[in-house]
Amino acid sequence: MEVSGNLSPILGSSLVRLDAMRLKQLQCDKVYKAIDDICQISADSVHLRKPLTTCEKIIQSDHTLYIAWEYDEEKDVSRFLGILKIGHKKLFLYDRQMITYEGEFLCLLDFYVHSNYQRKGIGQKLFDYMLKNERIQAFQVPLDNPTVTLLAFMNKNYELTDPIWQNTNYVVFPQVFESVKYTEDEAPEGWRKIQPRQIGNSSTQSRWLTHAISGHRVKGHSTGSPVDADTSTEGTLANRAHQARQRKNQLLSSKPLW
Repeated sequence: MEVSGNLSPILGSSLVRLDAMRLKQLQCDKVYKAIDDICQISADSVHLRKPLTTCEKIIQSDHTLYIAWEYDEEKDVSRFLGILKIGHKKLFLYDRQMITYEGEFLCLLDFYVHSNYQRKGIGQKLFDYMLKNERIQAFQVPLDNPTVTLLAFMNKNYELTDPIWQNTNYVVFPQVFESVKYTEDEAPEGWRKIQPRQIGNSSTQSRWLTHAISGHRVKGHSTGSPVDADTSTEGTLANRAHQARQRKNQLLSSKPLW
């Protein structure tokens, strides 16, 4: 995406971090339009009906947008080369042994480099800039529904070779679970210990992540009703039927509004 003139007085360096407040302060319609345009191209590249990222969405959320751009002195235009969006999400994760983890993670929500500028190191510069600013490592970042291209990017640049897909379509890597430090009797500071969660006919252990921000009880145990997470077809149908019966019982037991 090209914008006439030099945007250095507005954006500063060629790699930019924009949170909601900084984005509001830009007060530049042509910059807003260029950002929305490249985010639309990002959505089109993976056949989405609507873009995952817009200026309006950034301003109305706690997400952070990183931008790579350049100024062409010969043509007197500024070009937007790529975007990267991150945001905090509370996730419930499984490792390869089906041990459960939950916590708040800084997730990669959108990542795109314009097709004319791919394979030139721009994506890695943008990702490294994000890691430096957020003070985290690549394996600590869950990926939201990543493409094959993104997984190959993580493999090539950060040697993350064993993605673990979650039921929520997030992907994490084994290293994030290997960073766990905990004792059986005490949870890390800011966390409350949770009981083993019932999964199908067996139970799994609960652990905590050292870099997670906050913890909370697993849904289901606060009401005394364990959550069935059987992912088989039969288990899914049985779980839905159980939930429907619960809703029906709640409706029948509740007092009428009239």
